[in-house]
Amino acid sequence: MLTSASSIISGGVRIEPVAPQTVWSVFERTVARFGKRVAIEVQRPDRVDRFTYQQLYELAVAHGAWLATNGVKPGDRCAILAHNDAHWCAVYLGIVRAGAIAVPLDTNYSAKQVATIINDSGSRLLFVSERLRPIAAEALDSGLVDGLIDIVDVHATPGTGALALAAPDAPDAPAVILYTSGTTSDPKGVVLTHANLLAERDAAFSVVTVTDQDALLGVLPLFHSLAQVANLLLPFAAGARVVYLETVNSTDLVRALKERQITIFCCVPQFFYLIHQRVFQQVQKSSLITRLMFKTLLGLNFRLRRMGLNIGPLMFGKVHDVMGRKMRLLVTGGSKFDPAIGRDLYSLGFTILQAYGLTETSACASINTPDEAHIDTVGKPLPGVAIRILPPEPGAQDGEIAVRGPIVMAGYYNRPDVTAQVMQDGWFLTGDLGRMDAEGRLQITGRKKEMIVLASGKNIYPEEIEAHYRQTPYVKEICVMGLAEPGRPSTERLFAVVVPNMDLMRERKIVNAGDILRFEIEGLAVGLPAHKRVLGYDIWFEPLPRTTTQKIKRHEVARRVGEKQAAASNLAAPLSPSHLSWLDEAHVSIAAGVIQARLRQGIRVRPDANLELDLGLDSMERVELLTELEQRFSVKVPRAAAFEIFTVQQLVEAVRPGSGDDKPSGLSVADESWAVLLRDLPTVADPVLGGLLERRPFATPLLFVLSKLVRLALGRVRVTGLDKLPKDGAFIISPNHQSYLDPLFVSSLLPYRVWRELFYVGAVEYFETPFTRWVARTVNLVPVDADSNLVPAMQAGAFGLTHGRVLVLFPEGERSMDGTVKKFKKGAPILAQHLHVPIVPVAIKGIHELWPRNRPFNWQLMLPWSGHRITIEFGEQMTFAEGENYADSTTRLRERVSELWTRTT
Repeated sequence: MLTSASSIISGGVRIEPVAPQTVWSVFERTVARFGKRVAIEVQRPDRVDRFTYQQLYELAVAHGAWLATNGVKPGDRCAILAHNDAHWCAVYLGIVRAGAIAVPLDTNYSAKQVATIINDSGSRLLFVSERLRPIAAEALDSGLVDGLIDIVDVHATPGTGALALAAPDAPDAPAVILYTSGTTSDPKGVVLTHANLLAERDAAFSVVTVTDQDALLGVLPLFHSLAQVANLLLPFAAGARVVYLETVNSTDLVRALKERQITIFCCVPQFFYLIHQRVFQQVQKSSLITRLMFKTLLGLNFRLRRMGLNIGPLMFGKVHDVMGRKMRLLVTGGSKFDPAIGRDLYSLGFTILQAYGLTETSACASINTPDEAHIDTVGKPLPGVAIRILPPEPGAQDGEIAVRGPIVMAGYYNRPDVTAQVMQDGWFLTGDLGRMDAEGRLQITGRKKEMIVLASGKNIYPEEIEAHYRQTPYVKEICVMGLAEPGRPSTERLFAVVVPNMDLMRERKIVNAGDILRFEIEGLAVGLPAHKRVLGYDIWFEPLPRTTTQKIKRHEVARRVGEKQAAASNLAAPLSPSHLSWLDEAHVSIAAGVIQARLRQGIRVRPDANLELDLGLDSMERVELLTELEQRFSVKVPRAAAFEIFTVQQLVEAVRPGSGDDKPSGLSVADESWAVLLRDLPTVADPVLGGLLERRPFATPLLFVLSKLVRLALGRVRVTGLDKLPKDGAFIISPNHQSYLDPLFVSSLLPYRVWRELFYVGAVEYFETPFTRWVARTVNLVPVDADSNLVPAMQAGAFGLTHGRVLVLFPEGERSMDGTVKKFKKGAPILAQHLHVPIVPVAIKGIHELWPRNRPFNWQLMLPWSGHRITIEFGEQMTFAEGENYADSTTRLRERVSELWTRTT
């Protein structure tokens, strides 16, 4: 039975502790006050297990007594390899009750890594959960483990027998050894004493209020220092309730947030990034009016919060429902937090505290207070903690962060040499770079060892660049590094590994991930100084390797990139035995032959090759290849299935007879596939395309006049070559693409006889609301995505042309980044060939400066005295004979537009 003790926390206010103290003595006092309260809930798929403080105490006492009676002495090390639950906590508390030292192990360790840490720490016992017992057994059987007495089931309740007394309070004795991530090849065990941990607790309580009414969600693994402080030491000192999850996934996480009445949630930044991404992607799907309202309300609540009023839960109720209506504090740490995302979450009405620290500083050295809105800093040092910035190294802007105080570790276990390298006159050198603002708040700029030094001498912090490029929802993950140029090892350029958001691309039916990423990365680059722009990148479809706290393993990423660059292209290398075996099957062999015929010399067909990224096939070539294979094997691949084809093997299996819809045998010559596809056109009864044939005697002349007035207001235009337009009949107008304003300028220069016949095929994402759909119908624009629905887009163009209309088609398919003429796609020549219509090449110059891509509208150039002039030249009409090679036709068209553009002044 426990004796009454002075409380440590009363109403969330810290009372001066009674010395001496240990982690165990503090827990004892909490049990005396809150013994009947629930200490831990473990949410399982079918139930919730609950443990009161008294039950947890009894388990911990039993473990501590068992250890003492089985020869474990104060100072001995006992390892724990288990997932978060009440038994983990009971074993941990039992270890410190016995005066021993807990050694929590990463549950992701391999058997070899487990053996390495056990040997380095000299652990006598290993407590392990049933799920991880095979790893422990393998480590024990490997012959690599010395001195380990036994493996003990963490969930077993030991027989108490005669309960041994708790070890005498020794605040300066080690309580735990935590091994930092990525150090298993050269282990560094951080020794934290009871005094370290309790100093962390006291300092944290002076900034953050935690009471017995709080419920904390613990998803961070307890072998991590931040988790031990936030989800064990703090709540167990305040009588709060902690909720652990048996399985950590998005479904169970959302369930816990909704059902367990969580008030405080501490997690790594990546979780909050995910919440932010989902919210803002949902907003992007909304109407223009909804998006504008959302942006306005976001800005309004940001300003109101600065004045002390938060109406976010009222304005953004659905978002707060996901996080739980009782949530009052979000805490993030473990890695740098993106300030832009922090601002958005703050504007949504969430109070998010950014903590900074390392395992060596008992988790947290500085933190924002709840009433602060300094989103770009990690706050001031905790009470009793000193932080200073060392002088920057030559050429650097920021210095290394040093920390001193009672939270700083005793040292690395049995590593005095390494300890001496990071401890100088009582200051711990963190290896992080930062600066202090005028009010003493700390701002983290990067990690010293991760800083990239370019040949120009400029320093680059990769996390800053990564945060910028993560603004596009199509980038799920990105890792930026310095990469030496081939043949110039001393010259580094910025290089990135990008993981695309394939879920979003599938949702939007985008098959050309490379094209989308290139467009987005180019667009975002304009917002960075030239030396901070990524100059090259690889695309990976597998997640980036990360630590258990979700930090990118940058050295591993760099190693894999280096290996890929050092090796010859795997697409030109000889085929492996497994690939040759795959090719032996008759269907595969025939399909591979069709694919191989379309590839440039030196590339070999392999089952795992990506059609776009490895084989270089664009959307047009993918359709041609799929159509040829469909005809060759007399199958029809459903459109939905076609969106899921990314690799050679997926394509080969999709056209296997019996895997798709039956289809009569057709032509087997690739060049004739578009002839077939463009003969099978929708009828005039089509609800969208039929509108192209409608005559609007009132609206059409009005819009014609209006377009000319708007164009006159936008600036002076010099136009030549209008006399070269065909006098009648269908034709295609093909300009280079500089700006959103191109269609307005080009169309407003045309005579009325041509203007009234114009139609367009445009991206559906710009015409998703009722108003924009009305605009599309009025100007004869067919909204269809050429990337995900290339055949319908081409058929829409063919439909209008066969009915005598004039198609305006921008063959680049996207706006130019710098105004110059870019690569052309083959759509216009294909339509011209098979529908026997001419193409009028058009060169545009000067509109790019008026409204550049990803930059604001430059209204100053509209002023009469600006001297800016827009020039548009229409060239001689071009014809393309049926049967002419598509690539040659496209090259000829681009050369003609480029020639016009070059001579245009």
